[in-house]
Amino acid sequence: MTGKRKGHRRRRTPAGLRFAALAVVVATGLVMLVVYTRPAGAILASPAAAPVSLGDRLALGSEVGSPGPGGNRAHRTLVVYDAGERDAPNPPAAADEAGMAEAHAMQTANLVSRAGSWTMRAAADYQAGEIGGYQALVYVGSISEAALPVALLADVAAAKVPVVWMGENIHRLAEHDPGITARWGWTPVGRTPTSPTEVRYKNVPLERNPEIGSIPLVRRENPAVNEVLAESGTGGEPTPWAVRSGTFTYLAEAPFSYVNEGDRYLAAADILLGTLAPKTEERHRALVRIEDIGPRTDPGQIRRIADLLGGQGIPFSLAVYPYYADPHGVANGGRPTFARLVDSPALVDALHYAIRRGATMIMHGYSHQFEELANPYGGASSADYEFYTAIVDKNNHVVETGPVPGDSAEWFRERIATGLGEFRRVGLPEPEVFEFPHYGGSAVDYKEVSSHFAARYDQGSYFAGYCPRGACGSTSTVSYQTKYGQYFPYPVRDVYGAVVIPENLDHIAPEPFNQHPARLPADLLADGAKSKVVRDNVASFFFHPFLPLEHLSTVVLGLRAQGYEFTTASEVARG
Repeated sequence: MTGKRKGHRRRRTPAGLRFAALAVVVATGLVMLVVYTRPAGAILASPAAAPVSLGDRLALGSEVGSPGPGGNRAHRTLVVYDAGERDAPNPPAAADEAGMAEAHAMQTANLVSRAGSWTMRAAADYQAGEIGGYQALVYVGSISEAALPVALLADVAAAKVPVVWMGENIHRLAEHDPGITARWGWTPVGRTPTSPTEVRYKNVPLERNPEIGSIPLVRRENPAVNEVLAESGTGGEPTPWAVRSGTFTYLAEAPFSYVNEGDRYLAAADILLGTLAPKTEERHRALVRIEDIGPRTDPGQIRRIADLLGGQGIPFSLAVYPYYADPHGVANGGRPTFARLVDSPALVDALHYAIRRGATMIMHGYSHQFEELANPYGGASSADYEFYTAIVDKNNHVVETGPVPGDSAEWFRERIATGLGEFRRVGLPEPEVFEFPHYGGSAVDYKEVSSHFAARYDQGSYFAGYCPRGACGSTSTVSYQTKYGQYFPYPVRDVYGAVVIPENLDHIAPEPFNQHPARLPADLLADGAKSKVVRDNVASFFFHPFLPLEHLSTVVLGLRAQGYEFTTASEVARG
C-alpha cells in the first residue's frame, strides 16, 4: 500500500535470519557490497539444468482490464482518477503526489477486476456521455481541488448506473448540482477535526493509522434516503465513513495508505464488490503456503508438515526456489555453498511425498538472492531479494531501492527458463504459479510473469508511471522512487494482466526484525476474523518450515474454527 512516509507493507521474515552468522555491513546508512575471499573448500553445485523452452508453455497473458477470477466480462467499470491537474489558481500537484494518485487508481482497478472488466481514465480526459458505455463508474479522489471537467460532474450527478466516489472533492459535485444533497440526504461539511483511528464496518472495528490525517466530514440530514455503511471515529461521536444514497456511494477516503492486515481497506474492498457485483454470495475460504523451500531445506520437516496438513485434509502450497547460493558462506560457517534440487535427492523425495499429501508447487524465484550482492543481508538464498535491490539503512530498516543491475525481460525469461529446467530434471511438476521473493521485482519483471505463469501468488508491487493517464503497460515511463504494495482479500487480475492469488494475513514472526514487530498466531487469527467483513474473501497466510509446527497448527485450526474452508491456490485462481 502507499503512505505519506512512503512506507510499504511488512516484508517477510528473511529465512536466513535464523543463522547467527548473517553478515551485514552498515556504512553511512547503507549496506555495502561485502567483498570476501572464497575459501578453497567451497561446496559447489551440479551444473545448471537445461532451460525449458518458454514457448512450449501455454500463452497465459491476458489483456489489461480483463476481469479477474469470478468477474463478469460484460460488466464494465470506468475508473476515473486525478492525474495531477488542479483548478486555477492552484498549482499542479507535485510529481510524488500525482504518482501516488496514479497508484491509487491502479489499486482501485485491481479490486474492481473481481467484479468485471475495467477501463482507467484521467479525470481531466473524461468526455461528456462517456459513462453511458459502462455499467458503473468509480472516481478515486486522491488530490484535493483536482481539475474535474463539468462533463464528469454532470454525468455523475445524473447517473443511472452505480457510482462510487472515494475521497476528495465531493464538495465539487455538490457545488455543481446544489439539489443533489437533498437527493443524497447528506451534505459535505469540511473535514473531521482529528484523524480517525477506527472504521467500524458490519459492526467490526477496523484499524486506521492516525498518521493518515483527517477525512471529509459528512453531515447526515435525511436518514430516510440513505444508508450509512461504515462509520469512523476517534473514540467520540462516530461520523459516516461510507454512505449510500440510491445508486451513489461515497467513501470518505481512497484507503490505500498505511494499510495493515486488519485495516479499513477491507471495508472499501467489500463495498466495491457489493456495489459492482451485488449478487456475490457469502463465502470464506483459506489458503496456507509453506515458504522459502530450497535445496538446503530439511526434508524431514517438509514431511512432518505434509503429515500435519495432509492428515487433516488441508491442501497447501510449497514455495520452492530450485537453486541455493551462499557465495560468501554467511549461513554456512564462512564456507561458500551452492546446491541445486538435483543435489538434494532427499528433499526431492520429500516434495514428491508432500504432493501426494495435497501440496501444490509454486515457483519462488530461481535462487532467492542476487549474484554476490548483499541484497540486503549477506547474499544467501532465502534471506535476500532476487529481482529487486534493497539496503538496510542506519535505522536498521530495510529500504527497497530499485531494479537489479541488468534487469530486463530477456534476463528474467532466462532465469525462469533455467529454474523450470531444474524442476523438470528431477521429475517435479513445473510450477504454473509464481511468487516473487520478498514480493520484490521491477515492472518489467511483473509484466513478464503473466506471459509464462497462470497466476502469481503474492502481494503486488506497483509503480507510478506504469499507467500514464490510465493507459497501463508502459515500463519505459515507470518511476522506482516509490513502490506501492497491495494485498487482496479476494483473487483479482491486476494491471499487469496477471491473476493474483491472495496472501493477506502475513506470516508468523516470533521475534521482531528490522522495522517490523513480532507477529504471533493470535495476530493472524485476529485479522482473519476481521477479514470476514468481505463477503467472498480468502484468508491466506504463509509459514516458514523452520518454525515450530505448533504455530502452524494453531493458525489452521483457528481459521477453521472461524468458519473458513481451506482450498487450493488453483481453485482460488479459477474464482
